Amino acid sequence: MAKPLEIQRVLDLDKWTALQEKIALATDLALVLVDYRGKPLTPHSQVKPFCRLARAHPELAVYCEKCDARGALEAVRTEKPFIYRCHFDIIDMAIPIMVEERYVGAIMAGELLVYEHQSDYEQVLKLDDLPEIGSFKTAHEELLADYPHFEPEQLERIAAMLAQLSEYIVTEAVTKEELLQHCQENVAGNQTWLTQNAQVETVLAPPQSAVIQVESLVQRFGENGIYQAQNHQLQPAIDAVFANQGEHLDLGYLARQVNLSPPYLSRLLRIEFGEPFSRVYAKLKIYWGKELLTQSDLSIAEISDTLGFVEPSYFIRSFKKITGTTPLKWRQGQRP
Repeated sequence: MAKPLEIQRVLDLDKWTALQEKIALATDLALVLVDYRGKPLTPHSQVKPFCRLARAHPELAVYCEKCDARGALEAVRTEKPFIYRCHFDIIDMAIPIMVEERYVGAIMAGELLVYEHQSDYEQVLKLDDLPEIGSFKTAHEELLADYPHFEPEQLERIAAMLAQLSEYIVTEAVTKEELLQHCQENVAGNQTWLTQNAQVETVLAPPQSAVIQVESLVQRFGENGIYQAQNHQLQPAIDAVFANQGEHLDLGYLARQVNLSPPYLSRLLRIEFGEPFSRVYAKLKIYWGKELLTQSDLSIAEISDTLGFVEPSYFIRSFKKITGTTPLKWRQGQRP
């Protein structure tokens, strides 16, 4: 079984740190690279004095870390850069780093302000009522006033540039040795399955007709209500997903259930469902949410918690993205 892929294995951190510092100087942004747990892997380049004091504060640092975590979580969910406001109303952005559809880390950038429409950006943590937040801002308002100002268009261009840069570096950094290792492990464990297919590219490419809506999954439910996998090798992993509806299981955990490497499992799941498993998983969460909305009197917040969402706002946003409406309006529409 392949070792879970970590960002240190695909990025030369020394080279990245040097490049990160140059980017920070050129753009006037603060930058730091974090792993999938949110742990910093590089020094914080060009961190602004106000943020340095806040992150060193024994009580306020936890809020900074929580904003980082929520920003990165949203970037992973959407699989694209996420620009947001922190609890101090400062603009930050999270750029997810994905390897074979797996989240391995993020580039956290920002510590800036925009000239106008700053309130248009989502504030991931609202703490205006906390007196220590207001008093800290008042005590250091001269530092906050020195933050660089950007136009919204500039932010979008910078976010796109960082996303392309991270994608390029990851692509170039995956060595032939690692690719060979993955291939050897996958072929050794699945030789029979592979020899049944003449073209690996054909096997790995899902047909257009296989792109599904989550409701079609129900058609493969057995009498016990469990999805019956076409590839029986995947059944333990899929069973784990259905048995843990209140958790967010990552590919590493699911791969251990079937004794496969995460990259190979990701490919098999894509073949099974016709689209990336992350999308299917998101749709399943909303499908289960619909069941709870119609079959229970739980509040939206309680349903969000039952399904393992960090905040009700994330559940509401995900629900609206997939269904086009909010959970409350959907529930009202289902009742006579």
